[in-house]
Amino acid sequence: MKLNRGFTTAIVGVAIALTQPEVAQSLTAQDVTNLAQNITVMISGPKLGSGVIIYRKGKTYSVLTNWHVVDAPGTYTIQTRGQTQYQVQPTSITRVPEADLAILQFNSDQAYNVAIFGNSDATREGTTVYVSGAPEPLHGIENRTVLVPMGQIIGTNSQDKEGYTLIYSNTTYRGMSGGPVLDDNGRLIGIHGRGARSDGEKVGFNLGIPINIFVNSKAVRTLKLAIPISQPKDKPASANVPTIGRPSVINGSGGAAGSCPGRIC
Repeated sequence: MKLNRGFTTAIVGVAIALTQPEVAQSLTAQDVTNLAQNITVMISGPKLGSGVIIYRKGKTYSVLTNWHVVDAPGTYTIQTRGQTQYQVQPTSITRVPEADLAILQFNSDQAYNVAIFGNSDATREGTTVYVSGAPEPLHGIENRTVLVPMGQIIGTNSQDKEGYTLIYSNTTYRGMSGGPVLDDNGRLIGIHGRGARSDGEKVGFNLGIPINIFVNSKAVRTLKLAIPISQPKDKPASANVPTIGRPSVINGSGGAAGSCPGRIC
């Protein structure tokens, strides 16, 4: 797998929130699980799926998921960890053409945690990852609930036209598509959405879309999302909830564009 420990922080025309450098810390599995459950949402409608809260502007939240989760006509709802449900208007669904991704938006007066983005180019085989999502009802787990199975990156799938190049060993089920793939510091490095199959049966390996594909997509520029990107020596994502110092916001020209308190821009 290609390694790229650096991260491009300037994207033309896009405001990017950068957290201030701190000494790196590690999180426990319990820490990452709790963080994942806070930022993961359940999506219901003509299809069932999951998603991750990535941005807030005023009362409007943006959720990233798979396009195949919301491509069927109809009414969709988003349910947060507190079991509050929000209806998604059809006009609030935006397809990300570069991959099997979509952005949903909903309005709320409540404060929800927002994912911190990692650098998916820096992931490598053996990296511990967590996939968060809410499976469809299963025997013994009749009510949908967010599960966060742990696994490892085990390889790459090059040249996939829908963006599925991350391969990992986490156990996943139908309904978890669109959920976040987090590294061991709770940073968002991908979106889960596919299981490897042989003769129609899942073989135990699963695939996700690297988050850098989304970061560099036209949708980010079109919606003018100020994405909080964690740098290599930053605190773990959970340390940024909810009241860390103000990260700087850098616009496409490299000048300061304002401030983004905590993890909610």
